[in-house]
Amino acid sequence: VKTIAAEAGVTSGLLHYHFPGKDALMEAALRRGLDTYIARSRARRAANAADSQLEALLAEARAAITVDADFFRVRLAFAARALTHPALAAVLRELTAAAVEETALTLAAAAGRATPTAQDRRVAQSLKAAFDGVMLASLTDAAFPLEEAAQLLMGAVRRALVP
Repeated sequence: VKTIAAEAGVTSGLLHYHFPGKDALMEAALRRGLDTYIARSRARRAANAADSQLEALLAEARAAITVDADFFRVRLAFAARALTHPALAAVLRELTAAAVEETALTLAAAAGRATPTAQDRRVAQSLKAAFDGVMLASLTDAAFPLEEAAQLLMGAVRRALVP
C-alpha cells in the first residue's frame, strides 16, 4: 500500500481512507480495468469488419499481456485470495462474467451478429479461462511461447465457432 501511495503521489492514510484494505484497493483496480477493457472492446468491434474481429481480439490480447502486466498481476493476486475468501470470489465471478459477455459480443460480431449465442458465451468463457492460464504462464516464465499459445487459442476459437 505504501508503494502504491508513493507512486500515486498521495499518503498511505489517504489510500486507507478511501480503501479500507488491500482487497478493496485491488477490487477498485480490477473494476477500472474492466471498464477499460469494455471501452477498448467496443472501440475495436466498431473499427473492424466481421472477418477481422478475431484477429483484432487476439492482437489486443497479446499486446495486453505485455502492456498491462501489472494489472494482470493484481488480477491473479486477487484471484488467489478469492480461493479462500467467498466475498472476493463473488466479486471475481461478477467481473469475469462481464468480461466474458464482452468477449461473447466480439465473437458474435465476428459472425456478423449483434447478439451472442449460447455457443458464443461458452467459447468466450473458455477463451477467458485459457487467457488467464496463458497470462499466468507468461508472467512467471519468460521463456513461455506466447505467440504459439496465441495461435493455438485462435485456432481453437475458430473451430469452436464453426457451425
